[in-house]
Amino acid sequence: MPRLTVERGNEKGVSLNFEEGGATAYVVGRSNNCDLMLTDYLVSRQHFKIEKSGDLFSITDMQSHNGTFVNGARIEAETMLAFSDTIRAGESLFCFRSESEKSEGSLAGQKIAGYHLLTRIGVGGMGEVYKATQMALGRQVALKILTPDLTADRSFVERFLAEARAAGRLNHPNVIGVHEVGEENSVYFLSMEFVGGGSVQDLISRGRKLGQLQATEIVLQSSRALEYAEKVGIVHCDIKPDNLMLTEAGEVRLADLGIAKSLNEKGKADQSEGVFGSPHYMAPEQARGLPLDSRADIYSLGVTFYRMLSGKVPFTGKDAKEIMEKQVFDDPPSLQKLEPGCAPMVYHCADRMMRKKPGERYQAATSLIRDLERAVDEIRGGVSQDSAGSIGTTKATSGLHRVTSSRRRPRRGGGSGSSIFGRMFR
Repeated sequence: MPRLTVERGNEKGVSLNFEEGGATAYVVGRSNNCDLMLTDYLVSRQHFKIEKSGDLFSITDMQSHNGTFVNGARIEAETMLAFSDTIRAGESLFCFRSESEKSEGSLAGQKIAGYHLLTRIGVGGMGEVYKATQMALGRQVALKILTPDLTADRSFVERFLAEARAAGRLNHPNVIGVHEVGEENSVYFLSMEFVGGGSVQDLISRGRKLGQLQATEIVLQSSRALEYAEKVGIVHCDIKPDNLMLTEAGEVRLADLGIAKSLNEKGKADQSEGVFGSPHYMAPEQARGLPLDSRADIYSLGVTFYRMLSGKVPFTGKDAKEIMEKQVFDDPPSLQKLEPGCAPMVYHCADRMMRKKPGERYQAATSLIRDLERAVDEIRGGVSQDSAGSIGTTKATSGLHRVTSSRRRPRRGGGSGSSIFGRMFR
């Protein structure tokens, strides 16, 4: 029987089976009366519907706030589904599989450019990722295979190759190692270090929390990756739990430099091509389309810290735009109230990382690392907020002015980047 499997998101691994002789329509969304219920805040209560007629299947967006995407393209009307199609709703990604298609992936068992593909370990907007063996060296790797829809775009391929080669020049213990990028018979691939412990997102899915020591050590290792990125002049632009991979020994590897930007001679990265990233983790200046530097990544890592400790993202909304507006204007719910009893330096670090104004955050990862090391010492020494009293930090003042109480939004369209959401999130 065909099935729809969640490949990325809080419900990763959950499947919706289309039983023979069963219902002819299946609804996916956040409502508890959906056939597949999600906890993704960017998914509408009733997001999309899959219908079957005989052996044919179609998908329709149910006027969702953020749209439904099939193989990377937003659908505007009823669209036919084919097996192996990918579907994205909010931050959740699905794969539509036939009864005979193995979860290992359609390419499992094949050999491409000297790699023996073993099993599929991930699906993304750019293609599939397989655990593979590099036969010449006998080593395990993660092999990303670009989807054919993207390889038909020559400009995209050239950009992909250039970015992969740039990533291949990075060398740090807390950054995923890139081995090789290439093409064989019009199949484009990227060979990377295989990390077998999953992602931080896997640890915290469905509202789970991490203990303060584990969370702080993950952020500390991630900060060392950011310190290295600063030195080589890169802003990652998409720091989030999905992109923090873990080895089986618990070591952090920063992954997915696909939208990373290089700093210019002024030490900034522009967003002239549009705002990209994940709304729940996006720094205010990134949401506004302003030039970025490493402090944007520090903000995103701060949100990740908040999420690991509290089990929640600080801001939710009916769509990406509302969440981005809250990133710019609103103060997050107090972490101390959500998760009391942590070490004082834990609250201090998280608070300073998430300041609205970049000038009030840590100005470099090096100073963040020093404070996180102090936080680890406090945790191991048994120091808590209750025993230490107030942490002596002051509340950040954003210096930003909210739009009028009627929540009037700026006009859509182009702009210099100085107006809020001058370039909409894509």
